[in-house]
This record gives sequence, C-alpha cells and structure tokens, in this order.
Amino acid sequence: MIHIEPLSQGFGARVSGFDSQNERSDQVIAALRDAYDLHHMLIFDGCEAMTPRRQVEIVGWFGPIGANSDANGNPWTVLDNSEPTGSLLLPFHSDMCFTQYPLEGLSLHPLALPEVETSTTFISNALGWDRLPKDIQDHLRDRTVEHRYEAPPEMQLDWPVLTARHPACMRHPRTGRSFAYICENYVTEIDDLSSSESDAMLKVVFDTLYDPTLHYVHVWQLGDLVVWDNLALQHARTVASPPSTGSRILQRVAIGEHNFPDQLEAARRMQAA
Repeated sequence: MIHIEPLSQGFGARVSGFDSQNERSDQVIAALRDAYDLHHMLIFDGCEAMTPRRQVEIVGWFGPIGANSDANGNPWTVLDNSEPTGSLLLPFHSDMCFTQYPLEGLSLHPLALPEVETSTTFISNALGWDRLPKDIQDHLRDRTVEHRYEAPPEMQLDWPVLTARHPACMRHPRTGRSFAYICENYVTEIDDLSSSESDAMLKVVFDTLYDPTLHYVHVWQLGDLVVWDNLALQHARTVASPPSTGSRILQRVAIGEHNFPDQLEAARRMQAA
C-alpha cells in the first residue's frame, strides 16, 4: 500500500510504496489525485527506469496529456543539458505562463544524471498568497499582470516575443484555492498601477513568494518521478548544469489541453500580420 507523507515546507508530499511499473488500481489512483490537489506536488521515490509511455499513463491520472510533444508528435520531450534550455540558470517561473493557456502540470523523470549534485527548486504560489499582507491581497485580487518572454540569444530559440495577461490572483480550477500568479522571470509590472506603486508591490510579493525558508530543493536521483501543479507552484534551476559536469537528461510529460507548438505558431502568425 502506498504511503503519502507531506513535506515540511507546507506543500508537496513524498510517495512511497508505489509500484511504478504495474500500479493501476482505482483506489490508489483516487488517493494520489486527492493528494495532488491537496499538496500540489508528488515525489515518487525509488521508481524503476520508466518508459515515456508509462510516465504518460501515470501523469494522465492528474489531467489531460498533450500540451507538449516531441518532433514525432509523441506526448513527451526531454530536457537535455547538451542544449541551453537544459543547462542554463532559470529564475522562478511557471511554464508557459506567457501564453493564453499555460501548462496545468508537469512531470520529470531522470534518464541520466551527472556525478555532481543537480537539483530543481520549487515554491508555492498558494502558500505565498496566504502569507501576503491582507492589504496587498486586496490590491491584487482584481488586477492583472502581463507575462512576457523574449528568449535571450543564449537560449537559441527561434521564438517571437510571447505575452499574455493573467489575473494576479487566480483561483485553482479544481479546488478553488487562491494563489498568486506572478513570477520573477516574466512579470515586471502590475497593471493599472504607477511604476513606483507596481515596483513596491512586486517587491513585497517576491520577498514573500521566494522566502528561502519556503523553498523545496529536489536533488535528483535516478528512479525519481516528480509531478507538480504548474499553476499552484513555480520552479527554478538555481545552479547551472553545463555538459562538462556530465549528462543531465530528464524525461518530461506535461499536463494541459492546449499544445504549446500551436500557441507558438499562432503568436508567429499574429506578429507577422
């Protein structure tokens, strides 16, 4: 039987006793879904090497699969540190928040890891919102923010500038829990505020969200599977992973109904019109 143990940071839970190759019982799936909605991240330890199709099967228990795909149309990709997107530092962010339809969730399963320690750091938008002063919550509740991404040259991405506006305070589509939807990597101002007001409010928000005592740093081990809610959490690569340290290859399956390549192509057409 599985055991689910919440992490001390106030979000996330560790799952043990899970048969990563064969478990498909309705009872276990229901327990995992409940834990995912409550904790926003599940860490499965000690899984055997997992095929992409098995990862798709497990992650599909938590939402629709197909928001991202490889060159052959398979609903999985890899993060490889032989490429800049898999090796460079990444500030805190939620994937695809600069599109109309951000990813709903993400999962990573390591296929290869360097000998040096390598990690991903997480914070909770929901926990951060709960800790904001009430006057800041009141100011943000009905405001929007622009999420903007212009790929730096070192990323080697042939993308147009991508922008999307989202509520500064969102309510989770399944649980109704409020969370701050503002990240340091893509948000530079709060709509309908002066620059000075916006800067001051963002400082409070970021100081609260990114309080180091609320970080969860996941040090990757072969056999891990981490599944997280991309709306309720943010993640970061706080230590670069250059190829010189060894291969870092993570198998990635995303949750969401709206495919990123389609949204990217729509942005290209709009900017070319």
